[in-house]
Amino acid sequence: MACVMVLRPRESTRTCARDHLSSALEDPLTGTASHRAFQDRLSHECERAYRFGDSFTLLMIDIDQFRLINNRHGHHIGDQVLAELAARLRTWIRGVDLCARFGGDQFAIVLPHTPQRGGVDSAERIRQSVAAWSFRVLNLGDVRLTVSVGLATYPEDGRSAVELVDAAKYAVLFAKTLGGNQVQTYCELPHRGELPSKGQAGSPSHSIIVRSLAAAVDIRDRYTHSHSQFVSTLARAVARHMGLTASAINEITIGALLHDVGKIGVPDAILTKEGSLTQEEWESIKQHPVLGKTIIEQAPELRSVVPLVLHHQERFDGTGYPARLKGEDIPLGARIIAAADAYHAIRSDRPYRSGRTHDEAVPELQRCAGTQFDPAVVAALLETFDADAELHALTHANDTGTVVPFPCGGKISSLMQ
Repeated sequence: MACVMVLRPRESTRTCARDHLSSALEDPLTGTASHRAFQDRLSHECERAYRFGDSFTLLMIDIDQFRLINNRHGHHIGDQVLAELAARLRTWIRGVDLCARFGGDQFAIVLPHTPQRGGVDSAERIRQSVAAWSFRVLNLGDVRLTVSVGLATYPEDGRSAVELVDAAKYAVLFAKTLGGNQVQTYCELPHRGELPSKGQAGSPSHSIIVRSLAAAVDIRDRYTHSHSQFVSTLARAVARHMGLTASAINEITIGALLHDVGKIGVPDAILTKEGSLTQEEWESIKQHPVLGKTIIEQAPELRSVVPLVLHHQERFDGTGYPARLKGEDIPLGARIIAAADAYHAIRSDRPYRSGRTHDEAVPELQRCAGTQFDPAVVAALLETFDADAELHALTHANDTGTVVPFPCGGKISSLMQ
């Protein structure tokens, strides 16, 4: 067998190495810096800013509703939009700044020597420029986009690359949750300053994202302040009493905390209306589980709780919404959340009625077991009150309500308006 050795000229080898390095540092689709190049630059900026006592700002930019473009027109059109937006972003920043593709439909921009105020100004200019620009896409014509921008500044919001990325990701998710097309700074958000330091187990931004999404709902409705937290506490206790696995208990805890997150998309005039809702207004309220699903799906680490949020308004007899699931076709976690949600709704004061006491709420849950609620879940919930002393004290803390007759007919959902 003969061997043939091919000698590559030294210059050709150097050219190949340069090409390889270039491909590692540049995103092939958009021409922006690659994720690797971004991480290197961000770490360098942290070291430089620490050494010289300087500030810099990180922007995380997320295209609003980008999934709709891919779904309607195909990923090849989505790629065109990404490439065109990247080209525009590079013209809207300074030469010293770095624009990188962070992943999917997200871009990251590093702004050296830029304190928070300057970062906000830059982020707002980018947001407005995107909203005003018509993107020309082959075979599709003009496409209008909006973006959400999350902002984190060194050293106020983090002193390492990991901390700054987590803070900026948290801020951009919050911006999208509130409707998108806006700039959010990490330092102005709920539960700021609670990001775990590097090396701690778990998703760094997981818990604060969950609590802040829940807070975004509760602050819009003064009559249900802390409702999400109470429902989560009760649902968790019931799930534990039923002997569910640790992972299932965790999912139910988070799902309960986020069960009403879709109400962010319901108009304030409906959400806080004093008095009965019209049929049209009620139909708008009934969209909140689907809206909640859409919001939560934007955070990959939360997708396991989507079925619980989507189906927490289903009824055991199959007459609920949005899918009219029946019996055990409804996820168990959603059945638990439904009962906990109803209990707190009965206990809460409303403009048109006073909240009921614990002893008055219990018979209503029992009366609707088998129609609105899973009888096994109702039984477990009532057993939990007796078995959990702390929960018992919590639920009896404000037993001052008066009985206000209302028709159930197996339907407590009217109390939750």
